[in-house]
Amino acid sequence: MDKQKIAVAYVRISSERQKDNESPATQRDAIQKYADSNNFKIVRWFEDIAKSGKNTDREGLQSLLRFALNKNNHIDHWVVYNMRRASRDNNSYTRDVKLVLGARGITVRSATEPAVNDTKEGRFMENLLVALGQLDNEGKAEVTKDNMRSLAHQGYYQHPPVVGYVTHKVPNDLGKLRPSLKPSDMAPKVKQVLERFSAGDITKAELTRFAADVGLRSRYGKKLSEDSINRLLSSPTYAGYICDSLTEFKLVPGRHEPIISPEIYERNMTILHPANSRKNEVHLQKNSAYPLKGLLLCSNCSQPMYASAPKTGNGGYSPRYHCARKSCRGIARSVKAILVHEDFEEMLSNILPSEGVLRLYKEILIREANSSISTLNNRISALRDRLDDIGESRLKVLGKFADDIITFEEKNELVNDLDQRKLQVSGELHDLESQQSIRESDIEMAINLMRDVSKQWATAAFDVQLRFQNMLFPEGVIYDSATRNFGTSTISHLYRYVGIEKDAEAPSKSYLVAGAGLEPATSWL
Repeated sequence: MDKQKIAVAYVRISSERQKDNESPATQRDAIQKYADSNNFKIVRWFEDIAKSGKNTDREGLQSLLRFALNKNNHIDHWVVYNMRRASRDNNSYTRDVKLVLGARGITVRSATEPAVNDTKEGRFMENLLVALGQLDNEGKAEVTKDNMRSLAHQGYYQHPPVVGYVTHKVPNDLGKLRPSLKPSDMAPKVKQVLERFSAGDITKAELTRFAADVGLRSRYGKKLSEDSINRLLSSPTYAGYICDSLTEFKLVPGRHEPIISPEIYERNMTILHPANSRKNEVHLQKNSAYPLKGLLLCSNCSQPMYASAPKTGNGGYSPRYHCARKSCRGIARSVKAILVHEDFEEMLSNILPSEGVLRLYKEILIREANSSISTLNNRISALRDRLDDIGESRLKVLGKFADDIITFEEKNELVNDLDQRKLQVSGELHDLESQQSIRESDIEMAINLMRDVSKQWATAAFDVQLRFQNMLFPEGVIYDSATRNFGTSTISHLYRYVGIEKDAEAPSKSYLVAGAGLEPATSWL
């Protein structure tokens, strides 16, 4: 008869609802039957109840790892009901579980998936089943997010309740209950505070004291701070709307009862933001819808062009650039912002960094890459030396045990300590080695991106766009809204314009001149 193998068992369910199909009792029964049929002796059971498998931060699993590493008795296997119970994330499973237990010679067994074993095919199935669990998890997360968006656009509230409301379920068209809100006993006090602010003769600090005096309290019975009052005033939930990331922060009529009217909410928003003279239109000094605001200069008056979004016939808004000065009326046309941005990108496609800048940029990239690799190599070399030292120390411990200098227990304690140090150093070494992938092709890719000025601007974040375009055109850029052409402008001496051919017709040209200290190339003339 084969020698009996020593094993530990692990049971996990992700929620109380799961008890019906893969309950702890069901898992324990299947694991015990598997152990009996394979001559395994289970010396300890570990379990995690209502714990997700998307990471390894689980008390039961961590206890299993500590037991396997510190127990003097040799453990051969750890047994699970199926690999989804072990983990639903391949990276954390490999790094935090498989590597740790594998270093002690402990392998996994699945009570319901016999293909998981010590063969190369078995190890492949082990990784595949965990990866399939991860795929299933990520698919469920996407479906959940889509369902939440759908519910939000139908007017259902899916967050913790705000002051003045409690959670509530309301039936949809099919009679199924969906999340919403209903006014609480604090609702009249919330209404009193919001309507008091709408009078327009009280500050937020005074309103905070007023709220405390009328007895308005948080869900936990505490007085509201001025920040909490500000959130109260700004929340469209009280006017009966849903407005969050699930609705792309657009106002959607909610299924809950409003505490105040939309008119009170809009009046409060106007008081909070007095610069917003027009309802539902936010006037910002920097607005991501108009990245060229402040850069574009009117071709007639050479002054900065305006940006606005007049209302269209169907109730929407049309972001545009224009010049509204008296001297330009009837001359400088209004142009849709999207068309101006297209014209700007097309003009940028004819701009290149100077060869000197490209050479300097490449030199800096190579120098930084070499410096980074050199530093990494030094750190990797040091870690490999530490692994060698640990290996030599382990051999010395085994030698002392063989010579009866230390006891069996002392040997196990020292070897366990060295093995844990080896695991830690090996993990650090793996992370550093994964960073050694900087190649010449990566540098060329960065250079090619720098050459594509149009792409740099189009793909940059809003703040980066502003800094980049202002660096290119420190004095602004003239734009003729009638012909949709760019006129004479000063370009940074770090860049050059290459798009004009000598025989091009004058109206189709963009005349860019170099910055001070740089002689324009003849192709610009």
